[in-house]
Amino acid sequence: MTNPVQKAFCLAVILAIAIVVGLSASSVSAQSAPSRGDGIFTPVISPVAPTDKTGRPITIEATQPEPSFSDIMVAGKPTGDSYTISFPSGSAGGACVYTGTGRYLIESSGTLTFQMLADCGKLERGYSYMICRLNEKLLCSEAPWWFFKGRTFAATDQGVVINDSLVHPWRDSSEAPQQLQAMVAKITATNNRFRNDSHVVHSRLISCRNFYPATRSYEIHEIPTTCVIKSLCSGIPSTGSLREGEVIDWNSPVGNYVKQQNKISDVSTWSCWIRTQ
Repeated sequence: MTNPVQKAFCLAVILAIAIVVGLSASSVSAQSAPSRGDGIFTPVISPVAPTDKTGRPITIEATQPEPSFSDIMVAGKPTGDSYTISFPSGSAGGACVYTGTGRYLIESSGTLTFQMLADCGKLERGYSYMICRLNEKLLCSEAPWWFFKGRTFAATDQGVVINDSLVHPWRDSSEAPQQLQAMVAKITATNNRFRNDSHVVHSRLISCRNFYPATRSYEIHEIPTTCVIKSLCSGIPSTGSLREGEVIDWNSPVGNYVKQQNKISDVSTWSCWIRTQ
């Protein structure tokens, strides 16, 4: 018989994200169409405009700021693709090579993203990976994704803060606070709609991802922290001191409980955090 306290298991299917670029009075050649990426194991590829007019907070470009990509984002290293735009009078662009720099930005969805930059002739392209979805306090509301696991991220008026110490400043320090306020308002409105939905049964869970980088996939495991029959939850350590989105310490009572419930012997591919449903 399955223990009601044990993990609820489901296989998450990673959806490919197609980036469609609209360019007036021009057509993009077939060889320059971005390859599909999930933003987790493979990048979402998109053009980078000389001047960003999306209102997204963006940091100053930095040289190799992410350890997971130190072997990839080397200045002059080919990305393996190309980006050209064809005009009636000719074409622009060419094969893409990494500039050796990257930046952090917050998408309109509230997702903190890391983007590697590349030159393609006189055109520029970005290769983006999701770090985490932010909450109203601009902290991660979930454990960071595969390439960023084991580190903490937050957005402040000063910039993106990593591990509570390293700060990557915003490119436009005068506009960033207003951009962040707008982002907080949007995230808050979205969360309030969810919290006030009478059709949703709200509960507090320990949510985990088990990554399989070789197959570019992951599994989700969840353990409820409360039960209708309280005696069934008697063995769960208290999670009251943990905020939503806080990553579980494997050496803590909660971490040991999760390892026991999921029969985890190697935590290197696992990330767990507190989630409110």
